[in-house]
Amino acid sequence: MIDKAGAVSLLGRREMILRTAGMVTLFGFGLGRSRAIAATADSIVLTPEETEGPYWVDEMLNRSDITVDPSDNSIQEGFPLILTVAVSQLSNGVVTPLSGAQVDIWHCNASGLYSDEATYNPGGGSGSVTTTGQKFLRGYQVTDAHGTVHFLSIYPGWYSGRTPHIHCRVRLYSGSTTTTNFTTQFFFDESITDTVFATAPYNTRSNRDTINSTDSIYTSTDCLTGAEDGDETSLKLASNGKRAVASYNIILDLSSTTSSCVGGTSGGGGTPPSGGTPPSGGPPPGGAPPSF
Repeated sequence: MIDKAGAVSLLGRREMILRTAGMVTLFGFGLGRSRAIAATADSIVLTPEETEGPYWVDEMLNRSDITVDPSDNSIQEGFPLILTVAVSQLSNGVVTPLSGAQVDIWHCNASGLYSDEATYNPGGGSGSVTTTGQKFLRGYQVTDAHGTVHFLSIYPGWYSGRTPHIHCRVRLYSGSTTTTNFTTQFFFDESITDTVFATAPYNTRSNRDTINSTDSIYTSTDCLTGAEDGDETSLKLASNGKRAVASYNIILDLSSTTSSCVGGTSGGGGTPPSGGTPPSGGPPPGGAPPSF
């Protein structure tokens, strides 16, 4: 992590990414469709639900750029990642965009650390790190009329027991009552991860101890399709060597009140910290989300 004074170049890079996000699609590095939805209506696959893991904190940070820590304005170093999440609902065999949904994402930084955790040990050995009060790489957006939200982040690092991943939560409200609370996890192609992890600051750490095929969450089984959950929640990725562009289309069946087979365990891999709070259940404050 770097301080505000040393972040001028990163701020310029972030602004450039935001300005050129629309151009990326035009030049062939655009957002691909997720495997969660197939080409024909009769082969639609609902997004499998995954455990939220032990590092969820309901910070209620309404923002698209989650690289900044609002506690001190520092910026997380790492390979830039532009992520688009589309949320849709399946009803009577028809998939339509779901507007007004609160979409939270959170993930570790290049060193394997989550923010706002009292005790954390990303390497799995002795010793621990405290990030209490920090709020990097956490935030939410509210889906627009197309069911879409955008985030600017960095490629996540790794921590002991888990392959690189991003957590995602989708909530719907009726007044102050939560009517839908869905969690899943997004995964990455191994070859792209290897390429990113060969660059700084990721290459300052030892080799990761878990890959997709040995991750208990990735390899959990979707009870509806029999496929590995990670295969169905892997991001579509593209890169031009300077940034990664990723997308995923979450498809929910809102007529189903519970999931009978949530992948993984409550711990989500690694050692649970003592910090963190449960979901508040309240709707997001304010009106429309900030523009991306």
